[in-house]
Amino acid sequence: MKYTIIADSCCDLFPKDLNTKIIDFHVVPITLIIGEEEIIDDEGLDTDVFVEKMKANKTCPRTACPSPEAFAEVMRQGDNIIIVTISAKLSATYASAMMAAEMIKKEYPDKKLFVLDSMTAAAGTGHILLRLKELIECNQYSFDEITVKIGEITRQTRTRFLLQDLTNLIKNGRLGKVVGTILNTAKIKLICGDNGAGEIKKYGMCLSTRKGLANLADMVGKEKNVDSITITHVNNEEDASFLKRLLESRFGFKNIRTRLMRGTASLYAAAQGIVIAY
Repeated sequence: MKYTIIADSCCDLFPKDLNTKIIDFHVVPITLIIGEEEIIDDEGLDTDVFVEKMKANKTCPRTACPSPEAFAEVMRQGDNIIIVTISAKLSATYASAMMAAEMIKKEYPDKKLFVLDSMTAAAGTGHILLRLKELIECNQYSFDEITVKIGEITRQTRTRFLLQDLTNLIKNGRLGKVVGTILNTAKIKLICGDNGAGEIKKYGMCLSTRKGLANLADMVGKEKNVDSITITHVNNEEDASFLKRLLESRFGFKNIRTRLMRGTASLYAAAQGIVIAY
């Protein structure tokens, strides 16, 4: 049985990362807006250039979710369809995907279709998608069983991040403006993450990046039954590699993936941001 998996571009993955003989993976791009310029977060986007554009422009960068039709167009092409989106609390993308699903159910009543709110973003959403790939490839579960199991994995997934620049999170209302501005001005490193319900929560503060990375490693180390870890970064391979080494040397973790963030996650994480999911 062949599966069609669909995600939005906040997942930081590309089709090549999930495509197999039994999986067709599609990424529906989110639109990034800097000033008057609209940028499609597709495979042609250069993250380096995008981050530099954000730095050079004084306006607050924004995002626009894909239209229902953008999702529906991909859904029409496949069967056994599973859609995984950024948290519904952070974007209207989930609502757009749900509207598309309703359209497709009317057009093709026999299609199997499931829409999952990842309740997270960036590395967290990508981590869930990679786990979904594992569930499908083991060839032990039916479509319905896979949707139940990936729902359980979603509820268990944790996402944490360490950012060097909080400006875009503050301006886009993802972090309290008063508290966020004070922290940003003081150059304090803030450790945040999902709160288990799709929203952002503050977990700690520190004065240096290396201390923050050590704190992130400790958070993962305290968890039980962590069998895989995903680390993403905004042009910051040095800190991503340092965090990976900490997790390996201090806690013995082995299945750790690192990758560069795509445009959407980079917009909020800003230069040198680090996100970890497990």
